[in-house]
Amino acid sequence: MMNNKKSHRIYVLDAILFIVFWMIIWWGLMVWKQNAVFNKLIEKYESRYIKFWAIDEILESEYYDEETLSGSKADMVEWALVGYVGAIDDPYTVYLKEEDNTELMNELEDNAGFAGIWAVIEKQENYVVISEVLKNSPAARAWLLPLDRIYMVEDQTLEDLTAQEVVKLIRWEKWTEVNLFIEREWKKWENPTRFWVPIIRDDVSIPSVTSEVFEKDGKNLLYLEVSIISNKTTALLLEEVRDALETAGKIDGIILDLRGNSGWYLEEAVKLLGHFFPRDTLLVKSKYKAYEDIDHVSKWRWELWNYPIVILVDQLTASAGEIIALKFQEEWKTIIWMQTFGKWSIQAVEDFNDGSSLKYTVWKWYSPNDVNIDKEWITPDIEVERDYEKYKEDWTDNQLETAKEELLKIIE
Repeated sequence: MMNNKKSHRIYVLDAILFIVFWMIIWWGLMVWKQNAVFNKLIEKYESRYIKFWAIDEILESEYYDEETLSGSKADMVEWALVGYVGAIDDPYTVYLKEEDNTELMNELEDNAGFAGIWAVIEKQENYVVISEVLKNSPAARAWLLPLDRIYMVEDQTLEDLTAQEVVKLIRWEKWTEVNLFIEREWKKWENPTRFWVPIIRDDVSIPSVTSEVFEKDGKNLLYLEVSIISNKTTALLLEEVRDALETAGKIDGIILDLRGNSGWYLEEAVKLLGHFFPRDTLLVKSKYKAYEDIDHVSKWRWELWNYPIVILVDQLTASAGEIIALKFQEEWKTIIWMQTFGKWSIQAVEDFNDGSSLKYTVWKWYSPNDVNIDKEWITPDIEVERDYEKYKEDWTDNQLETAKEELLKIIE
């Protein structure tokens, strides 16, 4: 009996020793594996940043003005990060230093209620040129026109300023006046006219969808201008369609104007497209690196599917606006005017405790045909330069007139 108990204890001890032995082996393998991974990381980052560390060491040990170097260290790191991220070939991935990030946040918050003239400007040499004048805006009420040149804001010349700095000069408190010195070229062969224009700054409520029915050659053409893709755009568009049907009795075709549409909400773009395409139609794809890809399909009534349609786009059509345009183009709908802006990516922002931030691209959109136009653009089927001289003479929109002619061809 004693021998049996002794044998039992020996077996248990052997089992324990066996388990401990393999635990030690397992632990050793894990340590070895972790060290191997750690060593690979060290090798990776040593090879990548060894020059940075070498330069820092040289400056620390040999740079003459130690006090200047010491006082510059924080800025050196910040500017190094700006350059490091900026070297990526992606204009939407940036490192923002604390002061730049604060300025951006203030702009996103609408500068604490500051108002403006609501015109889109581009910097040229020693002036800025107006590329777009928003409807019902202070700029429109002052009769400013596309291609007008602004040479001065009050007594400030603009040659040394960026477009953003000019915007800051123009924007101020609501109901205050700003004076702009304008040059307008009516005809290429005539001397330009120069004059001062006083404008009262104001906020503008711009509906995201406006409409008009054009009667041409016995056909009713519904013109839908979609200025932005907000969370109410689809409802407003359907309301405009219903009102047009009640007023005109019938609609023979649709012109969808996405010129100047910078996008906004992907979900709303998908929702809007869902009324033009049958249920379960693939509309756009979201592709990620760190997450599972998403296919966005039509889930709504497709009551607008059978209407012939022509799309108007321009170089300011971007993001969600381009999603709509490219889906129509892949379905053999006609797109008119210029190449679009070319932004089919979405960014996330990582904020740091010191007030700085990293804005970086986390996903991109692809069309159902697996086309991504980020940093490229949608090429129109029919390219029509805008005739600004005709527009200045009698407000004729030659691109819209082309769209009407093309839509009539499709209807017939």
